[in-house]
Amino acid sequence: MEIVLYQPEIAGNVGACIRLSANTGISLNIIKPYGFSFQENKIRRAGLDYHDLASVSTYENWEEFISVNNNKNIAYLSAKGTKSYWDRNLSEFDYLIFGPESVGLPEEIIYENKNLLTIPMDDKSRSLNLANSVAIVGYEYLRQHNVQ
Repeated sequence: MEIVLYQPEIAGNVGACIRLSANTGISLNIIKPYGFSFQENKIRRAGLDYHDLASVSTYENWEEFISVNNNKNIAYLSAKGTKSYWDRNLSEFDYLIFGPESVGLPEEIIYENKNLLTIPMDDKSRSLNLANSVAIVGYEYLRQHNVQ
């Protein structure tokens, strides 16, 4: 299972996800365009010196990602989902995709998807922070597989 960030907007979140990748062994994929410069100090600061320890791949756009991974089993994480991530065996999926911070995944991506998962939260809340969401789901994957 690998994590995918679709058009992330905040450098600090991506840096935190790179650090998480380095510390968990979960590969990270990032789909452009980014909402920031990849050279920003915030991404370096959040990722500290973990960049070389993480497995990070990038894709120029959604079309490239799908063309390379068209035969993969993909789950999509969204506040609009109705199935909790903890009710699924996360190893069923090759990729777990998270949307941009301000708007989440676009409707055309999640519209017909049967693998639309969510992280349960208070009904009055709109969403969780991207890096926190990735950490929550990433560690659930590790927990399900007794990784220590």
